Amino acid sequence: MSRIIRRALFASTVATAAALALAGCSLAGATASTGGSGSATSTVYFGVSAAQTGQYAQYGEQFKQAFDLAVEQVNANGGINGHPVALKYEDSQSDPKQSVTVAQKFVGDSDVILVFGDYSSAASIPASPIYTSGKLLQYGFNNSNPDFTDKGSQYQWSSSTTTSDSYEWTADYIKKQGIDSVGVTYLNTSDWGIPAYQAFTAEAEKVGLKITAAEAVDPTSDDYRPLLTKAVAAHPQAFVHIGYGPDAAKLVTQLRAIGYQGTFYGGQDEQSFDGTPDAAGSIIGAQFIETNPDKNVQAFVTAFKKKYPDDADVTSFEAGAYDALNIAVAAAKAGGTTRAGILKGFGEITHVPSVVYGTVTFDPATRRILHPQFTPTILKDGKWVAYNG
Repeated sequence: MSRIIRRALFASTVATAAALALAGCSLAGATASTGGSGSATSTVYFGVSAAQTGQYAQYGEQFKQAFDLAVEQVNANGGINGHPVALKYEDSQSDPKQSVTVAQKFVGDSDVILVFGDYSSAASIPASPIYTSGKLLQYGFNNSNPDFTDKGSQYQWSSSTTTSDSYEWTADYIKKQGIDSVGVTYLNTSDWGIPAYQAFTAEAEKVGLKITAAEAVDPTSDDYRPLLTKAVAAHPQAFVHIGYGPDAAKLVTQLRAIGYQGTFYGGQDEQSFDGTPDAAGSIIGAQFIETNPDKNVQAFVTAFKKKYPDDADVTSFEAGAYDALNIAVAAAKAGGTTRAGILKGFGEITHVPSVVYGTVTFDPATRRILHPQFTPTILKDGKWVAYNG
């Protein structure tokens, strides 16, 4: 069964898992009254706020696959100091209104000691005040908007690189390739696309990379050709898209259709973009590459493909979720299996093994990881590989 077909079954599967998790609450005894584990073997619950339905459901499914694999491995190795781990899922659709409702539900569930999510910063940030008021750690492991942590509280943490990190790197890398001018498109979203574009333009000006034209685009549009025609009219040497994989897939196809053949910097390691023929040769800075020979990366890739044999690729989305679960477990082992304990643990853990970064250490002041690194990667035959060009 392919990932696309399985998506139709995803919501009902998650609902069943959530029901089983709730049933487990009654067996955990004192757990509900303590905000954490009540006995030596009671279950430790993490919440997951993610899209099970809607336009971002594919990411919710990818996260769930990686979370479930990590939970199986953690429990097979003794859980958290003897406590088994389980997840409670809620469908936010990665929509700000839904994510606030989900946050209220998780804050009211005293079994839950941490919540993963949401997929997008736009959905996570509106929910942050709810988590803060409930003293419940919100682990936005996929949230790249700097405001998630910069304007959050001690309860917002992320192992994602920021848009500033990513697009400053992109501008620097393009200039180092001997390219002097670029056309740019960016998502017209105030929470992500615009701040990312601002970070890119500031760095481009700093390093002397000329932006010949820049066009804001709607991620839900199906026709970018009028804007692209304007953007390439000045004949830029390369083209940059600041956005997600699905919109980049449509955009690069239309860019090639109007005859532009310069290098495309953009896209994501996700199914719709990777499978787009015109995306071949695209370049991005990546933290995770499935083909990385590192033994920990290959152990994860092997285990993932064994559990999900119908999935051809393992992307940064699965890797990020897998890391996030293991980082949360490390924090609970260090600080304790309560809301206060896991928050304390996040401030203490260092050099946690990571399939994305090698190891992870947080800066307690910024609640982001220290010294994130990027590897230039190019899309070849539907797979991202390290690029030394």
